[in-house]
Order: sequence, then C-alpha cells, then structure tokens
Amino acid sequence: MKIQSNNGRLLLALGCICSLVNVAGAAEIGEIVELDEVVVTATRTSATLSDAPAAVTVVRAESIETKNASRLGDVLDQVPSLYLRGGALGQSQGTIGTSGMSLRGIDQTRTLILLDGQPIQDASSGKVNWRIPFVEDIARIEVVPGAFSSLYGSNAIGGVVNIITKQPDQREFTVKIKKGWSDASGEDASIYFRDKMDNGLGLVAGLGHQNRDSYVNDFVVKTIGCAAPCVPVSVTGAQAITTREGVPAYLVGDLGATPWKSTNATAKLFYDLNARDKIYAGVNHQETRQNYTQFNTYLRNAVTGAPVSSGATSINGDLVKLSNYDFTLFSFLPLHEATIRYFVGYDGTVGNDYLLKADLGKIERKYNFTLASPTANWNSGAGTLSDTPNDGLDGTVQLSFPAGANHFLVTGLALHKDSVNQQIYALSNWRDPGSKTKVNSGYHGNSTTTSIFAQDEYSATDALKVYLGGRWDDWETSGDNFSVVAPVGSTLYSTRSVSAFSPKLSVVYKPTEAAILRASFGKSFRAPTNQDLYTSSTSRGRTTTGDPNLQPERGTTWEVGGEFRFTENTKVTATYYDTRLSNLIYIKQILPDPVPPALKQSVRINAGKAKVRGIELGITTKLAKWLELDANYAYNDSIMLENATDPLSVGRRLTDSPRNIAGIGLTAQQGAWSGTLNARYVSHIFWTAQNTDTINGVPGSYDAHTMVNTKLGYEFSKMVKGALAINNLLDKKAYSYFLLPGRNATAELDFSF
Repeated sequence: MKIQSNNGRLLLALGCICSLVNVAGAAEIGEIVELDEVVVTATRTSATLSDAPAAVTVVRAESIETKNASRLGDVLDQVPSLYLRGGALGQSQGTIGTSGMSLRGIDQTRTLILLDGQPIQDASSGKVNWRIPFVEDIARIEVVPGAFSSLYGSNAIGGVVNIITKQPDQREFTVKIKKGWSDASGEDASIYFRDKMDNGLGLVAGLGHQNRDSYVNDFVVKTIGCAAPCVPVSVTGAQAITTREGVPAYLVGDLGATPWKSTNATAKLFYDLNARDKIYAGVNHQETRQNYTQFNTYLRNAVTGAPVSSGATSINGDLVKLSNYDFTLFSFLPLHEATIRYFVGYDGTVGNDYLLKADLGKIERKYNFTLASPTANWNSGAGTLSDTPNDGLDGTVQLSFPAGANHFLVTGLALHKDSVNQQIYALSNWRDPGSKTKVNSGYHGNSTTTSIFAQDEYSATDALKVYLGGRWDDWETSGDNFSVVAPVGSTLYSTRSVSAFSPKLSVVYKPTEAAILRASFGKSFRAPTNQDLYTSSTSRGRTTTGDPNLQPERGTTWEVGGEFRFTENTKVTATYYDTRLSNLIYIKQILPDPVPPALKQSVRINAGKAKVRGIELGITTKLAKWLELDANYAYNDSIMLENATDPLSVGRRLTDSPRNIAGIGLTAQQGAWSGTLNARYVSHIFWTAQNTDTINGVPGSYDAHTMVNTKLGYEFSKMVKGALAINNLLDKKAYSYFLLPGRNATAELDFSF
C-alpha cells in the first residue's frame, strides 16, 4: 500500500483501515494480498516499513503466539544484534527482573525501552524490569537500532525498543493455562478480555499469574588459600575446577533454588470521539516476590561425615577457608519488586491538516531486598534491607502536519521526571525484612528533563526521502546522601543543569521496487542516573560514591544498509554501523589512606571512550506455502579506546557485548497443526573490563552457546488450542553467570470465547 499525495502521512491511518477492509474482501475470494506494514517508532508517527529511516524489526502478536513466552525477552530471540540474559527470559533462573542486555553492542542503560511510548527504565539505576509488560497484552514490538536521541532524548544511543499494547478493535476473551516441568517447573495462568462497543467505548482488562519452583543455578566456588592461624579439617566432596579467570579452585556447594511468583494486571478504557479522534486512560500493575531454599554444601568431614560449610578445610591437601558468608553473600532475598503505571492520552486531529498526540504517564516502583552481614548464618543474624522506591513522570505533546508539497513535519514538547528515595535499614534478622532497627544510610535524587524536538520528512522525489531532525534536552538534577555508619556524614548537592542537542540526518532511497537503501548519521546521549550521581555505599570494606558533577555520556553513530527482494517471498537485509562513545561512566579506585582503619575508596567518573562497529545480515523467505524461514547474523566489534579508571581495559572488548550472534527460525502452519523451531547462537562475552574471564563451562562464566527451542500446537476447535514446548531441546549445559536451564517442557491450553 502506498499513499503518494501531499497529505499522505496525514491520511495513512485511514488508508490502512481501507486496506484492511480490502484484505478481508480479498481473503474471502482466496486472493493473497501483501501490505507494506506500518510502524511508528522510527518517525514518531505512522510510516510504512519501507519508508522508515532505520532497519526496524517488528515482532507481531502472531509471532508471540508461536513462542513459549512468559516474559518480554522470550519473544525477542530472533531480533538481529539483540543480546539478552538473566531476568529478561522467563525460563531463566529466578533472579530479579533486570538483566544484561545489549543492542548492537550497546548495553541496556544506553538503549531506551518504551511501553506504549513511555520509558520504563528504573529511576535509580536505569535498569529495566522485563516482567513489567503483560505478554498477553502485547500487540507488537518495534525494535529500532541506531542513534535516536533526536526523537527520544536520553538513553537512545543503541536504539529504541517500543512495546505497543493491544487496543480494543475487536472482541477477544481468552483463558490460558500452562504447566512446566524440569527447570521450568511451575504454573502460569492468565485471563484476557477486550471489546469495542458500537457507541465508541472500548475496554481492555487482563490478569496473569506465574509461579516458578526455580532450580539450582548459582554455585559456591572457592580458591585455594587460608590465612593464619589455619587449623584445617579434612573434607571430601569438592570438585576441582577453575574460576572464570582460570585460577585453580574448588566447587564446594550451591545457593539452592530461588522460587518466585509474579502477577500482571491491566485495565484500559478507550473512547472514540469520532472516526479519527480518541481519548484513553488505563493502569498496569506488576509485582514479583522471590524467595529462597536452603543452600547445599557438598563438603563432608572426612572422619565424621558431617556437612561442612564454614571454617578452614583441607581439600586434596590444599588449604581452603570457608565462611557462612560464602553461602549468603549473593542471596538478595527475600526480594520484592512492584510497578504500577497510570496513563491518559489523546490521539486525534486539529483542523484538517494537523495530527495531535498528547499523553501523560506516571510509573511508581517498589524495589527492596535483604543482605546478610559477614557474621550472619543461613537462618539468622544481622543484615540490611535495601529499600529503593522510585517513580517516573512523562508527558508529551506532539503535532504533525504537512508543510508545502513535499514536507511533513513532526514537532513536540516532552517532560521527563525521575525521583528516588533510597533507605538502607539495619536488620536484627536478615531473613526478616520487618526486623528493622535503624536507618544506616540512604540518598535522594531528582532529575527533570524538558525537551523540544522536530523532524522534517522531505520527499525529494518519489524514490528519495530525506529525514532531518533534532532534539534539545535540558537536564536538571539535585540530590543528597547520608550515612550514620562509617564513613559517617551527609551531603546536600545544589541543583545543576546540562543541555544536549541531538541532530540526525537520514536518507531512504528506492532505486527499484525490489530494493531499499538507507543511510544515517546522528548524535545521542545518556544522562547519568540518580545512582551514578548521589549514592554512597559500602560493601566488604570498599566505599563507592557517586559524583554529582558527572556529565552525560555521548554517542555518534553512522550506518548504511538496505533490503532487497529477490523474489516475492524472499527478502534479504544488510546494515553496517559504527558508533563512537565518549564520557562513559566507570568506577575508579582511589588509593586508601595508609592510616588505619581507613576504607578503600572508589568513585564514579567520566572516564571512557569506546567504539562499536558491526554488520547485520538477515533473510526471510517462504520455503513452501506452509513453511517460513527467518535467519539473521550479526558481527559486533566493540573496543575500549580510553579508560582512566582501568588502563588495562584499553584495547579490550566491551562487557556484555558478544562478537557473534546468529539466529535461525522455522515457522510452519498446516491445517490445524502449527509449529516453530528456533536456534540462537551467542558467542562468549566478557564480564571483566580487562577481558580476563576467558574460561567457559564454570560457574560465573559467560559461555558461547547455542540454544534450540521448539513448540508444536494443535487447534482442537475454534475455541480450544493446545501446545507443547521444549526449551533447550539439545540439553546443552552452559553458564551466563548463572547456569542456564537444562532441557525443560511446558504444556499449554488456550480457550477463546
């Protein structure tokens, strides 16, 4: 579908509706009709996918249905250059909802994640809770790589991931039940309803619950050594291994399982004022509670056979010192994480030639967990409760309109506010969050960004479009921190502000109907988080402080690529990209004062420069009427150019940045049967800036691995569907710090009314 009139962008939504009507009619007579898909994220307004000034990947609701999806990351497994681990994946270990991520080698805090256009990054650290989106309510996900601060401001250095939820355009009532076994042991259930009434009122409501038993995935590894005085007990049961850096060590136990429960709920109202204009409002809620099972020590006293979990030991003649802290140090449990999001908006027209969007959203987050003190044991003892409530407020007013015969303008104003209020409480019993005795430390942070943006889409010819735009962001911040334990003190920081201008130029050229060429150049930035600026925390004798004078991180990106249709059913895409990063924020160790009992000191500073360049390749084709193939490959070359905090990291790869990512997927539909078979390869990644963690296959390592998943579905009737999914079909053992799930199965029943 193409609309070539001067007001084509203004009429695109109406044209899409007409095309859908034509498709419905064509379907009745068996005619195959292919539409040029409409996307919104790359231009902030409706544009055909072929006109988008970026290599956009769209994950549709139909594709989500084919996945064994419990969490957002589960449906993004075939997105080129996107790497996910940990809490993004529903079948992974039961850790917190945040995770490691990179898009084109740019990590999660430098990639903007949106839910219906609203940022969902945590106001304290900039991390994302991947459990927030309710999978049943996702209509589509648009992944737009590249520099997009010109339209979206802070964090959009690596790109933008926009989760777009369903609107009430039809009646839908579904009930889904899942049962998992092995490392996916647990149950899922959801109920979802949406409807559009004749009077223009629309309703969406949904509720989902997930319960996981978890599995053992985190292990205790001890290196050889025992400070005097050391009177060891001879033990058995240890396994000789190395650390991820290759240092000889012993596997002596594990931290047990981390069962968790998660609930999602959504309620939305829409009202059509007329055929084009509508207002809407809603609320989303997500909550996770995570618990623990007792640790397991593999060591036994060689004489008595009793379990050993602390004290000096002799393992095969090597002296190894254990403490209770080894089995509680990384148990961030019990843990509670909750988010509630309110939103209201208007999407319509002003006069005959203007499109107006106005929205306002607020996110309130709760996040708390407990930590044991070095003197605590598994069941009791002192500890701390970290409680970090934070919230975000976002508002946007956007006006889009044609200007003359060949220009289409998108302009707008935006407001983003972050606020965090962290308290670290002393606990008399680290297993009981209610045993608070006093406040040890804390910090407050407030950041406000006001913005103005504009983009001109210039149709130079029928075959050539030029996008020129930019955004001015004025970022203002203030905060304070305090501590009543060593080092004692409090500091109030005055308000300061920094401005950033992010321009971007893009060109889309269509030399033939079968080819699209794209090129772009843009600048982007990431404002420091409140945690970067104001926190002061002490752990194991080291105090790390923020720097209230940190400057925003900066990025400059250019890319060139295109897509080519060799046949009606075969499309090939290729993109080369190059990003230069500066002002990167890292932690610098400060040499301690030689006078005891001084603590080691570290501080966050703007210290780094890096470059990331690579290539993405993809192909989609129909192998038969009932079988589709989707394959992609990404090569990512990331390197640290400068790092004042760690000179030995210069010339090394960036962390959380795999060199190679490849995916291949087959999707089949034949009669009542459907099925998918997907494989995803990720090369080794580095956790340490100096790239010293070169060993694979040991706890804490980040292994190169290939995961194969499959799902087979059958439609018993129009109202009942069933499916069986198997993750890690080949039962590969691999670590992504945590041990990844082994082969596991999930059965699903879907009822539609």
